[in-house]
Amino acid sequence: MEGRHWREGRVRVLHDTALAQPPAHWWFDPAELERRSLVTGRGGGRGSVVFFRVPDAAGGRPGEGSRDEPPQWVLRHYLRGGTIARALGDRYLWQGLQETRPWQEWHYTARLYDEGLPVPRPVAGRVVRLGPTYTADLITVRVPGARSLDENLGGQGVSEATWRAVGACIRRFHDAGHWHPDLNSRNILIDPKGEVWIIDWDRGEHRPESATDWRQANLQRLKRDLEKRLRTRERWAYSEACFSALLAGYEGARPR
Repeated sequence: MEGRHWREGRVRVLHDTALAQPPAHWWFDPAELERRSLVTGRGGGRGSVVFFRVPDAAGGRPGEGSRDEPPQWVLRHYLRGGTIARALGDRYLWQGLQETRPWQEWHYTARLYDEGLPVPRPVAGRVVRLGPTYTADLITVRVPGARSLDENLGGQGVSEATWRAVGACIRRFHDAGHWHPDLNSRNILIDPKGEVWIIDWDRGEHRPESATDWRQANLQRLKRDLEKRLRTRERWAYSEACFSALLAGYEGARPR
């Protein structure tokens, strides 16, 4: 897939050239999306994620939505975490357009998508420069009917077969040399067909084949996240056997 960008004052927007028209400013405005009755839901920390129906003028692409569900997109506003958030809030230091979060994530996700890996297709990214800082947003295609592993584990849980599928999916990315910086239950999606997707590739990296230690570190990071939530969530359908099934799927997956 190819990207193109435009600039208007302090605003820079990068978008998929397959769109029927370039993104409008209001696509990145949750209040305006709400006013136009396009919002279908919210999620993420502090409502930083907005799910919305694809604007008519944008045109959904093949593979988006389903017969029973019109195509939807996901708008994510980048938010800082930790102590630095108290000082900068949702602002990031400007170090050049190519170094901005949405520019890097859009291009990296497009690369994964072109390689045939299970990631949502990136739609558009926006940067608003504010002197030495900027704010940022990213729009991607919503996987129809998908729920995060986190949502599933907070309910009835998932089957052993699904845990194996999660492991096999992670192995696909690892075999292709792709490292996810924040592999956790919120960034793993399971669709109604049982297919597994991995999202939020902000700061993702391609690692050399000669280095292999990062693979186990990536898996252990996910395991620590799952175990932490077991201690903090009132309901969390997870046990050591679940991760053993994940590892079995990981080890049993064949390179594609």
